[in-house]
Amino acid sequence: MRTISLETMARLLKGVLKRGYPQKTLNAINFGKPKYLHASQAYFYSRSIDWNKQLSAIMQQKPVAVILPPNIATSYIPKSTAIIQVQDTYQSFWKIALWNWGYVSPIVVGITGSAGKSTTTEMVSSILKHRYNMVKTQGNLNTYSFLPSYLSRLTPKHQVLLLEMGMKSLNNIGKQCAIVKPQYGAITNIGEAHSGSLGGLDLVVKAKQELADGIKAGGILWVNADDTRSRKLNLKRCKGTIKKFGIYNHANIRAHRVRYSAKGMTFDLHVGTQKESMFIPTYGIHNVYNALAACGITLSMGSTLSDIKKGLASFQMPHMRLQFFKDRSGRTLINDAWNANPTAMNAGLDVLKAIAPTQQGVAVLGDMQELGDYTTTAHYLVGKHAAKAGLKQLVTIGKYGRLIATSAIQNGMKKERVFSYYRHDQVIQHLRKLSAQSVVYFKASRSLYLEKIVQALRS
Repeated sequence: MRTISLETMARLLKGVLKRGYPQKTLNAINFGKPKYLHASQAYFYSRSIDWNKQLSAIMQQKPVAVILPPNIATSYIPKSTAIIQVQDTYQSFWKIALWNWGYVSPIVVGITGSAGKSTTTEMVSSILKHRYNMVKTQGNLNTYSFLPSYLSRLTPKHQVLLLEMGMKSLNNIGKQCAIVKPQYGAITNIGEAHSGSLGGLDLVVKAKQELADGIKAGGILWVNADDTRSRKLNLKRCKGTIKKFGIYNHANIRAHRVRYSAKGMTFDLHVGTQKESMFIPTYGIHNVYNALAACGITLSMGSTLSDIKKGLASFQMPHMRLQFFKDRSGRTLINDAWNANPTAMNAGLDVLKAIAPTQQGVAVLGDMQELGDYTTTAHYLVGKHAAKAGLKQLVTIGKYGRLIATSAIQNGMKKERVFSYYRHDQVIQHLRKLSAQSVVYFKASRSLYLEKIVQALRS
């Protein structure tokens, strides 16, 4: 962040510097993350976090300043820490972020989609990191409310702002685009994720349309040529150039000869008359599409095919996305439990079918949430897909997980291969009886915390 004095900060925030040397400067801020507070920062109070927890971090780290509302007592704040009082700390955080944004001019990349946006973001980062200094989205902190965290981290040395653009409501992506005005973007696909909170699949399309509408004039938007719902986008409204990636349909860049290898996926990337063999150290056709989106963005930004090949080969999957482990009995565990929607769950089942030895694949599947009226149908269709996945066993957890189990049986999976539970300990007990040759895949919505089952099996 640009260096700012306490006096200037207080004036900018229309606050009062209650304590501290007016000319004292700082260049880092922290809103509501006491765990990551350090002494060089100004800390902005968050009303969503217990004050005692925040105060404990302040007392321990002694930050340059704290920004507080008038109703918070200041008697225990270290004497070395300045105090600025404001009416609304979150709005003040936004003010500082936008003030800082006014002094920088990075290339902005926006990536959205119902599935694959985190992986695509990491792939783009892996390709660009040797050419550019960048600020990028961390974890799943990808909605409008987290944007000021990234804007405030930018300095003149940063050439790229790489944003994964998530949403849980309409106009979330639109509001992000209105501020940062992406020059490059990609829509990985449009699926069922968040259809419940939005009110239907057509509104998911409308939400993703916001990135197409938000690309700045002269920019480039990459769209999946093989994704059926992406064809519902009104791309004529995009002020930039539309380019497409795909495997089967006509596109600006395409993957040919897509195949599983010992440690990931290989494919031939075709760009016009150019061709380059590519490798990604993860599995699944869906991840080849993510790689194609990353290729499109980075080619648009001037990367060579050689740059892309090196970047893709060295990228690391985000946390809890197709992460492989061995448990103490030698079983292979695939933790893909960060979140779930039908498209992603079916893609995971396809990976399991492709890599597990014959009749050794076990799928542990749980509830998929935020699907609204599509909930029952979605779980039924996943069960139908599971029945054709050549599984040794299907193990489900949760109320809607049971629908997956019922559907799998109705669609031909033998009843004695299907098991349904409601608690972690029941699933753990069941999985510990599996042979050492088993390959166990885990997928469910975030609130089911299936990673705890993985941890229990490894410990």
